[in-house]
Amino acid sequence: MSESLLSFSEVLLFGRELSDLKLRQKSVRLAIEVATNFDFSDEITKIDGVAVREDDRILVQVGDSANNKSGIYKIIKDQNDGDKLKLDKRKKVSFESFVYVRRGRVFKHTFWQQTANSHSKQLFVEQDDRRKGRGVNNFIGDQFGGDARLARIYGFAYDGTYYEMPEPTIFLVHGAGDSATGGNLPYGFKLQTSNDADAQDTTQQAARAPMNPSVSGVAAADYQMANDIRVWNYDQADYTIRMDIAAGQIEEVLLDVYFEYDAPMMAGAKVSGAKVSGAKVSGAKVSGAKVSGAKVSGAKVSGAKARGE
Repeated sequence: MSESLLSFSEVLLFGRELSDLKLRQKSVRLAIEVATNFDFSDEITKIDGVAVREDDRILVQVGDSANNKSGIYKIIKDQNDGDKLKLDKRKKVSFESFVYVRRGRVFKHTFWQQTANSHSKQLFVEQDDRRKGRGVNNFIGDQFGGDARLARIYGFAYDGTYYEMPEPTIFLVHGAGDSATGGNLPYGFKLQTSNDADAQDTTQQAARAPMNPSVSGVAAADYQMANDIRVWNYDQADYTIRMDIAAGQIEEVLLDVYFEYDAPMMAGAKVSGAKVSGAKVSGAKVSGAKVSGAKVSGAKVSGAKARGE
């Protein structure tokens, strides 16, 4: 991304996609509804007002009932005519799974659910009643569309400086991200030192720090990046979801959180609402130092602190 007057608002997240925790949602580029007599051998040039490309995945609903033709198809070249594109290689979608459509004039950013509980038959129904927020933007709900994925973030760059996270944290990100190490180039690459074809290549060690400011967000760095680290570029006003993970004994991560008062997670929403209502927060349990200091610091008790001081 090139620099601009608004570059100061960019936040670059450095991390790796989680392989053992994925969002179970399929996405396609386009969607189309066709009649039951549709000929899949016909040439396809546009779908929903968008020109198709080879290897595009297309959601196809045939007719208005469950059948063994509807599904997700791939745009391929005709073996007999290399310039002809057609739909082929149908794949089925599991019952009650959702499919997100990324492009199109009519079906752009729509969700479709496969509602046929059958081994071979498929029926895709557009879901117009997806739960919406109270505002008109629905930022968080729209974050799960398309290429959303979860990544473990180790650090971030902001305003020309790189910051390491106190501990890796899971964030919702979008897309595969860019390589922070030039496609793992820093691991070592071979450089021909002679025009002689039999000359042995020498391995060069490149700088670990990503030196392109458009990738790293910094002009210089005194840190090194590990292989396979990716970087995702966001504006500071973008919405995301952050998930902090706690591991340990059940006593530590569950019981101590709710019944002990020195637990570090006893803050924010975990002690709000019904969870701290009634006798559980009466008397000595919320008096004195128990709700003072860092445990309820920041804006949550800023008013009370000012009056106390």
